[in-house]
Amino acid sequence: MADVKPLTRLRDLPGPHGLPLIGHSYQLNNEQFHLTMERWAERYGPLFQIRLGLSRVAVVSDNEMIQHILEQRPQSFRRNHVIEDRFTEVGINGLFSAEGENWRQQRRTVVAALSRTRLANFFPKLKVTTARLQRRWEALADGGSSVDICNDLTRFTVDVTMQLAFGVDPNTLETPGPVIQQHLEKIGPGLQRRFFTLFPYWRWVRLPPDRALDRAVKVLEQEVEAIVHATRESMAAHPDHGPANFLEALLTMAEDNSSKLTSADLLAYTSQLLLAGEDTTSYTISWIIYYCIKFPEAFTRIRREVDGVIAPEAALSKLEQAHQFPFLDAFCNEVMRLKPVAPNMALETLEDTEILGCLIPKRTRLFVLLRHVATREEHFAGGDCFDPERWLSSPTGGNKQPHHPQAFVPFGAGPRICPGRNLAMLEIRAVLAMLCRNFDLEPVKPDTEVKEMMAVVMRPDQLHLRLKRRSVTSNVSPRASTAMAEREF
Repeated sequence: MADVKPLTRLRDLPGPHGLPLIGHSYQLNNEQFHLTMERWAERYGPLFQIRLGLSRVAVVSDNEMIQHILEQRPQSFRRNHVIEDRFTEVGINGLFSAEGENWRQQRRTVVAALSRTRLANFFPKLKVTTARLQRRWEALADGGSSVDICNDLTRFTVDVTMQLAFGVDPNTLETPGPVIQQHLEKIGPGLQRRFFTLFPYWRWVRLPPDRALDRAVKVLEQEVEAIVHATRESMAAHPDHGPANFLEALLTMAEDNSSKLTSADLLAYTSQLLLAGEDTTSYTISWIIYYCIKFPEAFTRIRREVDGVIAPEAALSKLEQAHQFPFLDAFCNEVMRLKPVAPNMALETLEDTEILGCLIPKRTRLFVLLRHVATREEHFAGGDCFDPERWLSSPTGGNKQPHHPQAFVPFGAGPRICPGRNLAMLEIRAVLAMLCRNFDLEPVKPDTEVKEMMAVVMRPDQLHLRLKRRSVTSNVSPRASTAMAEREF
């Protein structure tokens, strides 16, 4: 009978040297900790350990194991409890951080609110919001001003999310002065600091960053409370109408005598949906626009493809047009592979688990390095290189192997895959089609690499560019457009 090799213990795994008591916290409590983790994965392999204080954390960067972990959520793995605790503490524990029955209840409601039918009915409003963004950029182009891409796209995604989820049009794109988006953008960095802080000092002493977070959350609560009040009044005035959006569905549930949904829950669920909807999509589009500047030949090819589908219109006019951009989609996939807004995920085990020959005890914290897997040579040939063509090649093609799409999970995988992925892709295509059709791009500082910064999600730091009105908007046939594009790239 063959001997069974004993499982490795967590404390015996390789890993970087840490300091007594605090471990590696001092190396991870910053906005580029994800890069540190990826460097360590290169050195210590697909499973290693780090310490946050006295707690040992397992770091996983093996594709098959990550797929298993994602598929076994939420029964065997959950999001790191520290994340849920920190969101709960500020009163916005929603779908992103919720677990158990809270997550299941919200998930059903969000999926219904973001169904394909709802998106189809919502498309006319998306066109209006995209036109507002176009007018904003035209004004900046005419004035010769630079564009803060992340800021403008966050305004856009706030407007889209609030209209679809809450039935409210805040029009932050055309609102002067302070807007809700300016408060939303302060919450992510504030929470990021707390995720890696070993001792919750803010419960006794509030430092300036903590007071800034408090103010931002308070404004968000006030905004959401006003929306909830207005929605209640609208529903009371039209009692025969069924729920038309996420918020109305929640309010209907809250009025059910058997429901345990409280007013605090309503604020938490709606606030976090707004946070999740604006940051992830706006930063994804920002990274894609950055790569349009880095690879102008590819941008030209996207433009020709867009011209061939929507010319002479200035933007998408029909929902079906959004699905007629194969190269644009390939370009987006490649950017999301290299610059995912969620390059890693913080989880923990709900039971004793074997991971790559190591016994990981119950309630052990995990980091899974999603971007690291997607850039490995064994999963994508030339993994560090930008090559959108890899997404158009035959899966059995020769020089593009290996090509393993299952290692590419920009929206997660398994039961907790992002329910807003279809909305996100529709927003991405709408903005890029409008941008390509109407503007030329110029970096404010040529040849400057944009840094990656983590604040719950990964954003491009200081991404500014100049837009110029496009001199010629071609009205060419789709066939001619595709032929020209293929010759150029």
